[in-house]
Amino acid sequence: MKVCGIYLAAGKGSRMGGSKVSRELSPGVPLGSVALRELENSGFAPVIVVVRADDPLEWLPPAVVPSLRKTVPCLNADKGLSYSLRCGLNAVMPYEPDAVVIALADQPFVTAALFSRLLETFRRSPELDYVACTYGGVRMVPALFSNTVFPALQRLEGDRGAAGILRSSVFEGRIVEPESSWFAKDVDTEAELREVQLEWKRHQM
Repeated sequence: MKVCGIYLAAGKGSRMGGSKVSRELSPGVPLGSVALRELENSGFAPVIVVVRADDPLEWLPPAVVPSLRKTVPCLNADKGLSYSLRCGLNAVMPYEPDAVVIALADQPFVTAALFSRLLETFRRSPELDYVACTYGGVRMVPALFSNTVFPALQRLEGDRGAAGILRSSVFEGRIVEPESSWFAKDVDTEAELREVQLEWKRHQM
């Protein structure tokens, strides 16, 4: 079974005045680097990192295995999340994966253990269309999508992510309960960044 990773790091960050992946959680720890390391330590190969075309990539950490990471610029990233997702899917298609795991660059509390649980759930039940995380009853990424869902992911438009697919009765899925509610915390504003920085500091103690 071949499962690849797609790491979406091409967000415009308009509510923060620019790209947020390079903002630091603590000195020397860029926001965008954290979940990527966890994803690469979870056995997915390759990992496609979707970035903005003008991103200097100073936040990007060294690859765990350089040959298993591919960085892909998305020229249409400003048009919405669906374009970044489509860019990642197009890049992963030549590898003919059975499934992909989609992760966001602004969720620093997602762990390799959580990614591994998504993968193991799918391995035990490969007939599933997806395996998603859940918080407060809402299904969300990070999530694993079988190749049966690829056409639907390719049809997404604008800033619509995969949430509609996870809510659809057309597809059969299963949910995974994370160890901590912090996994779902993302960063869209300066206030959220400060909150995450404080929690990150507590996690390092």
